[in-house]
Amino acid sequence: MTTDRDPYDSSTFDIREFTLTAQGTLRAELDLAPFEAAPLGPDELRLLRHLGRLESATMEHLRNLLVTATHKDARVTAFLVTWAFEKYWIADAVDAVLEANGEPRLKDVEEGPRRHSPAEAVERRGPITRAIEAIGRGVPIVAVHMTTGLVDEWVMRHAYDVLVERADSPALTAIVERLRTVKARHEEFFDVEARWRLEDSARAVTQTRASLATAVWPLGAVERSDAERTFFDAAVWGGAAGHLRADAVGDRVAALPGLDASVGAAVTRKLIA
Repeated sequence: MTTDRDPYDSSTFDIREFTLTAQGTLRAELDLAPFEAAPLGPDELRLLRHLGRLESATMEHLRNLLVTATHKDARVTAFLVTWAFEKYWIADAVDAVLEANGEPRLKDVEEGPRRHSPAEAVERRGPITRAIEAIGRGVPIVAVHMTTGLVDEWVMRHAYDVLVERADSPALTAIVERLRTVKARHEEFFDVEARWRLEDSARAVTQTRASLATAVWPLGAVERSDAERTFFDAAVWGGAAGHLRADAVGDRVAALPGLDASVGAAVTRKLIA
């Protein structure tokens, strides 16, 4: 890296403000009463449950990040700790909606067996393997983590769009919009960090391109059940409309510093595979 940045530089994203204003429980703000008269349908509840499980999978993700150079960056670590805290409460809000619809909480429903695809083996490697690999990758690996975090936000945004469209529920729309205000700061941080790091280091670009070629979306999907992943992928990326959504993600990836249409196309293919 050629840029020596103040880890608490607030000119682009005020990390102090973010950590001091972390969003806790949202339950008091949620209007759940309308679900008594107009509950969500089974497919919408299934999609919502899957999204909640993805939101709650932060520890599975952090265990792989924090054994690398990423944990040595004070600014990034401060963000990730707060990010995990806020994601916990997003998942709790999903639980509240499920309960209001007569459904059990996220962790009270057993997931089926996971998908075991050779193509995803690289994403299943654990923290010990990742720590050893990270020794030779150095600081540029932080750019990889910031970029994958950014792409994940784009992917999840489309998934919430599909949920809102399919449910056609004003109550759910209002709740999702409230969750989006929390998630907007996550996307902003990932965007700022990914862009300057990719602009600053050719090694960061090389590592990020390689990582995006094998990444599984959304982050945490490899830990979810095969059946639920298949349902999610069909709902979000299936059909002509789904392919357009996948193309939109790929186009945004291609526009990132140092990346191009081939990288964007690789991400699109992974989404619709």
